[in-house]
Amino acid sequence: MSEFTNTGVAVFLDLIMIVYTLWVISLGELKSKLPIGIGIGLLAWLGLLHLGLSTKSLFPEDISGVAFLAIVIIAVGAVWALLFFVTTIRSKLLALSQQQLLLLQGIRVLFGANFLMQASLGGLPLTFGILDGWTHIAAGFFGLIAAFSFATHTDEVRRAWFANIFGMADILIVASTLALILLPTITPHHAMMYAVFLPAPLWLWFHLVSIWKLLSKDHATVQVQQA
Repeated sequence: MSEFTNTGVAVFLDLIMIVYTLWVISLGELKSKLPIGIGIGLLAWLGLLHLGLSTKSLFPEDISGVAFLAIVIIAVGAVWALLFFVTTIRSKLLALSQQQLLLLQGIRVLFGANFLMQASLGGLPLTFGILDGWTHIAAGFFGLIAAFSFATHTDEVRRAWFANIFGMADILIVASTLALILLPTITPHHAMMYAVFLPAPLWLWFHLVSIWKLLSKDHATVQVQQA
């Protein structure tokens, strides 16, 4: 698979992810219009990411795995700052229901399919691509099951915990493996970085907000029982 094809598929998936995310955010008890401002921000983020990756100017080509992992962690922190310090975004994020937060993970099945495709065509190391592809597909699938369980009130808490823990583990293991083991092989400007630096930090924080809501619900339940 050519680098151009890899990049084209990666950008296309990011665009689908942005549209899907905006659609899920617009759902809820009071259906609202698509949050255009958030969409513009995500598109600008994708544009800057594409500029840096396509010109190979985002990172030094010989960057170490540890330094690259540190940049990934900083990127996750930057996303946290945007999500929680921009009032409009924070209010929309915290207003999301568990169904929405878990539904947001569903798009990962497409990213998993892309990783499988890249592995089969030589764009990713075979073992890594197969494992990463299937775990992403599973993470998205489990998120959809948990979202449906909340909608139908069918063992939703246990399934949400499982989906969140599995999904977070997938992201953390893949990011650390990519940075500390595979970076010299695939280089820091590989098309996979379109997933690492756009959807992955958002998915991680969607998991964390879902877990926070689960813990808050458990705490409220205990207080009611003690009253």
